Amino acid sequence: MPYLGGRELAQVYRRAHEERFALIANNFAEPNVLLGLLAAYEQAKSDLLVQVSVGAAKFAGGGRPLAGLRALVRYVQAVAADAKIGVFVNLDHVTPDQSDGFIRPALAEGLCSSVMVDASALPFADNVRATRAVVELARPYGVLVEGELGVIRGAEDEIVSDAAFYTDPEQALQFVTETEVDLLAVSVGTEHGVAAGRELTLRVDLARAISDRLRAGRRPRPLVLHGASGLSASQVGALVAAGVCKVNKDTTYQYVYARTAAGFFADHREQILPPHGVAFDPITFDAGGSPWRPDKKLFDPRVVGKEIQEAIRSVATDMIAQVGSGGRSLYA
Repeated sequence: MPYLGGRELAQVYRRAHEERFALIANNFAEPNVLLGLLAAYEQAKSDLLVQVSVGAAKFAGGGRPLAGLRALVRYVQAVAADAKIGVFVNLDHVTPDQSDGFIRPALAEGLCSSVMVDASALPFADNVRATRAVVELARPYGVLVEGELGVIRGAEDEIVSDAAFYTDPEQALQFVTETEVDLLAVSVGTEHGVAAGRELTLRVDLARAISDRLRAGRRPRPLVLHGASGLSASQVGALVAAGVCKVNKDTTYQYVYARTAAGFFADHREQILPPHGVAFDPITFDAGGSPWRPDKKLFDPRVVGKEIQEAIRSVATDMIAQVGSGGRSLYA
């Protein structure tokens, strides 16, 4: 199944909203994470939503965000061409000032299925105005737009907040009515970054109240949970039952990646790093008379890369089970 756009993604969300399951929105910045995700999602027969932040695009493009976005999305399109599931791309946490240089070309070049515009730090009226402008940009392309109301504590790429402000259900209805966003990210007690779910004051009741108010106001929308890394399966399940249909995961993958790589290199330190006191030149392979040589079967980056892919596949499989999307691909 080739990479798909916003119209197909809307069908997935419609079913998720009706049947009370969710999609994990999986951040990635390089191939090993993507390949591990794709393996997990194909095996589980779940549609795959990956997302690219401006920071990830900047990294992938050597400091040039648009170049990085093109590279990452075209890689997704290439490796997903033969997948038996739907594969979608969301632009994550794009601020209004990045609209002209990032959102506009992404829409024109077909580089996203949806876009999350983050104007949550602005006053309500300015948030509405900025979000509505992106909705109007995206509509001709059939691309979905996610807005955010409320502030989530913690850091996500270049967006940092030291305090959290819960989303108000009445404001949520007004926001959705005035912006016509397709999805609404809400603040119900999660945090960006490394936060253990048991340490959070999670407002499942508030998520349910927001969902109910939108439905009563004839503006039903899938809710989005940012800062979801660290939550337990029961916490995620309760929020999905309350109307959350998109659950963002980034920090989890970053840690699994780092832990896997660190463990691999620690296990094979003697075969990769020269002994103490031996100066090994990686250009000439001269070890100053020592017979020591590194083991190419271990320092080849593809070796640790496969370990990382498998670790990502394993944790992604667990999280698919948490949100109930396994076996529910519209395209499998």
